[in-house]
Amino acid sequence: MATVRKGYFLITDITGYTIFLTRSELDHAHHIIQALFQAQLASLTEPVQVSNFQGDAILCYLPEEAVPDGNFVLDQVRNIYRAFTREMAAMQVNPPCGCNACSNISTLDLKIFVHFGRFMENRVGDRTEILGSDVILAHRMMKNHIREATGIQSYLCLSEAAHRKLAPERLGLPTRPHRETYEHLGEVPMYVGDLVRL
Repeated sequence: MATVRKGYFLITDITGYTIFLTRSELDHAHHIIQALFQAQLASLTEPVQVSNFQGDAILCYLPEEAVPDGNFVLDQVRNIYRAFTREMAAMQVNPPCGCNACSNISTLDLKIFVHFGRFMENRVGDRTEILGSDVILAHRMMKNHIREATGIQSYLCLSEAAHRKLAPERLGLPTRPHRETYEHLGEVPMYVGDLVRL
């Protein structure tokens, strides 16, 4: 029988992905997106585990017992964002060619979501995926009005549970409160920080 565990769910989401793919040459766009995914994955360190990929997003999780402190989680967020922006900058300095995909790299950006809650691990082929209502909540957080409400383009969104555990202000990352309402979940309090200020 599977064990219910607690931990952090960390989702990275590439902003502008759909428009980028539909307005670019698919082969070059795919190469660019893959490079951005690889840069993010290379920045991850143990005990971060990748659960799955969803088009423009990567779902990772960190079991609570393996996380030394809140600063470790925020360091992972910093590492991911810095790796993403470094790769973006490198591709813009030396674009492979002058096609639409290479010309539109600057339209891409990154958002990162962190929630803390319960989950179960489910083995699917050679991959371990996670499931549970808190995993659903982490995914729902991606559908929001944060940009319209705050004006922040590249942001970190923490659930209230994650904010309480991580105390980002104590670690030098100011956040502001935000709320969204979701079907079946009701009102969900969140906190938003600017990734550029990490």
